[in-house]
Amino acid sequence: MYTEALWNKETRLVSGEPGLFKGNAPVRLLFAAEKVLKVYNPTLQTEYLPGIHFTHTPGSDLIYPVPGSGICGIDEKELFPDPEKALCLPDPNANAIKGGPDGKLLLFDNKAFFAGHQILVDYRAVPGSIFPELPAPDASQLPRVRQKLAEGAPLTVTLIGDSISEGFNATKFVKAPPFAPPYIDIFAEVLREKSGSEIRVRNAAIAGTGSRNAFEIEERWLTPPCDLLVIAYGMNELGGVPVKDHTANLCTIMEKKRALHSHTEFLLVTSMTRNPIWMGESAQRSLEFAQAVKSLAAPGCAVADLHALWTRILEKKEFYDLTGNGVNHPNDYGHRLYSAVLVNIFN
Repeated sequence: MYTEALWNKETRLVSGEPGLFKGNAPVRLLFAAEKVLKVYNPTLQTEYLPGIHFTHTPGSDLIYPVPGSGICGIDEKELFPDPEKALCLPDPNANAIKGGPDGKLLLFDNKAFFAGHQILVDYRAVPGSIFPELPAPDASQLPRVRQKLAEGAPLTVTLIGDSISEGFNATKFVKAPPFAPPYIDIFAEVLREKSGSEIRVRNAAIAGTGSRNAFEIEERWLTPPCDLLVIAYGMNELGGVPVKDHTANLCTIMEKKRALHSHTEFLLVTSMTRNPIWMGESAQRSLEFAQAVKSLAAPGCAVADLHALWTRILEKKEFYDLTGNGVNHPNDYGHRLYSAVLVNIFN
């Protein structure tokens, strides 16, 4: 299912949309559902039944848990761990992180906690549902890569970025069912299916890094030739790096790569947002980063604007529906969102 479309406008089918029940509060769907087809948790390998575990009124965008039914979810107070019992980062077994509202700790997990507590929903949206539109791709921006795909020729892709790009909290990365791959692997598989090309991916992303750190690992991306260099930094720079420094670093990365391998083309990725209640998160600053990256689009350089899709989804969904670690990583569905914007560049 990981290479399937997130939704199909013709059939109105929505695949694997996540949600996190907090107590007895409902999960809100992206679209009002004509019919809920399946509610399940693949990490627990469990399917939940209507009327027994959850309720849904046809035509509504809300799904309610049945109290005491055993359907997965959390108590609201679990989002703010007790300081006396919590293990905070950088403890390798951390279940909390500092920076919550009013000095509270926030629930954090770099493994499969959230995957084991979120539901997935398959459903058919009501007629007339308005599905998010991804930007129309510009065929002139990546002509060499497009030509290779059109010919079914082999394509080499290198990815540099932070923990999101390394694969954090995709269930395959954390070795938990359903073992869904990180976004770059989904992207490569979809391109293989569409073009018949052999897509070779070199994932050189490193957790905890920002664009300035790329110059410390040039042996991973500068020296080895590639057809497409995907650059996906930003999350770790939201806390204080000036926007102009971030974009200057991106430009230098591309200049250095072009000087050594003039045929390489570039795909820049804007970042998801952080938990809005963590570390005084600023939606405006996140938007400024995304807009600055988008301004770099040019012949030979395209931008996959994940930020725009992510924030559109958050108009209906809660951050805790989409997170893999509670603060700044996507869950499996979030990785599908990332892959969708990358794939859209080549539609």
